[in-house]
Amino acid sequence: MGILGDMSEFLTGTLVLSVLLIVIGLAYFLITLWTVKTGAGLLELTPDANWVVFSASVIAAASIIGSSKRNY
Repeated sequence: MGILGDMSEFLTGTLVLSVLLIVIGLAYFLITLWTVKTGAGLLELTPDANWVVFSASVIAAASIIGSSKRNY
């Protein structure tokens, strides 16, 4: 293929993988949000919904960033 064919394959692959990573990140955030909410419920705490979302987002971001690091 020519340079245009290779470039379109690259852009298509990048787009598909970007959408896939966003969907996986959202799913991971929702699972973490459920875990934080369930943990607060088990401890009979009633935190504000904003703090639950904030703590779930910090945990999810830290886990995703931490798992992307490689030890060489």
